[in-house]
Amino acid sequence: MKLKIIFILSSIVFCNFMSNAQDFAIAHKAAAVYTQAHLNPYLTNPAHTGFEDRGNVLFNYRNLWAGFPGAPKSLTFALNAAPVSNMGLGGLIFVDNFGVANRFIGQGNYAYNFKSGANRFSLGLAGKYIQYSLDNEAITDPLHQGTDPFINDAINGESFFAADLGFWAEFSGKYRFGLSLPHLVETRLDGTTAKTTDEASSKSLVAFLGSVWNLPEYRMKIEPSIGLRKISDVPFGTDLNILAKMIDDRLMAGFTYSFGPSWHRILFLGGVRIDKMKFYYSYDQSYYDFQNFNNGSHEITLSYDLFSKPNPKAPKMPLEEMNKEVPMEDK
Repeated sequence: MKLKIIFILSSIVFCNFMSNAQDFAIAHKAAAVYTQAHLNPYLTNPAHTGFEDRGNVLFNYRNLWAGFPGAPKSLTFALNAAPVSNMGLGGLIFVDNFGVANRFIGQGNYAYNFKSGANRFSLGLAGKYIQYSLDNEAITDPLHQGTDPFINDAINGESFFAADLGFWAEFSGKYRFGLSLPHLVETRLDGTTAKTTDEASSKSLVAFLGSVWNLPEYRMKIEPSIGLRKISDVPFGTDLNILAKMIDDRLMAGFTYSFGPSWHRILFLGGVRIDKMKFYYSYDQSYYDFQNFNNGSHEITLSYDLFSKPNPKAPKMPLEEMNKEVPMEDK
């Protein structure tokens, strides 16, 4: 797809750094990648939509390479719901800007889940409308010389339809596994350009493997996880995550070490929950020369629970029992 190539190349020219950072840029420009994806898996895997039997709305903002001119910035607004016990419905709007390149995505999710003993499984499908475009600055930029039909066409934008497929499983309420195939099917809506053989063979995947360890005596949960992603032609990227939920899930802290063949970075995460509201902030920085020209990356997530189905069998923490009011005996 010509415009995708232009989208990547114009971003690289605008940022003016070497090819080692190119893999990093392409991998993190993809809509399937969030540094906080392990907190809200339905953002990258449609099968997780409604899996936790609750509805919520979410706002996410990410500023990659803060302080560098034309650095990527993205906004996400998402809705996740479970209208019935075995069905999930949701959607999201994703907008980002990278130099002169822009992307808009409107997506709808559907998931069907079922039980087998103590295990739960879910299959999900997402359909999305994608539009790529370039600002007029792509033509007025001094680096652009002469008449380039590809860039001129890109100013008007190109639209695509894509479909994602996902699978999610939870074993005994403790172990989790997810796999999604972003853009498994993709077609340009105006039908003017067909995929080349190389483009058609370039597939993406996002995988997740994690577990939950309850420590009721400390009112804490520890959630280690591993995330794998293969975005288009970029080599595999790996995330090693550790998340601690404390004081009955009211306070969160996390750490991520992420690496690929030509880059690696670390991420620190903090979050709080106040009633139905959750707020997360994360900061990450990479270890390559380009880090000297930016202030790292920042990501903020704000979510609000619309409804949830109570679990009458959920055990109470020991300290909750201790804090219960005890009636005074009559003297």
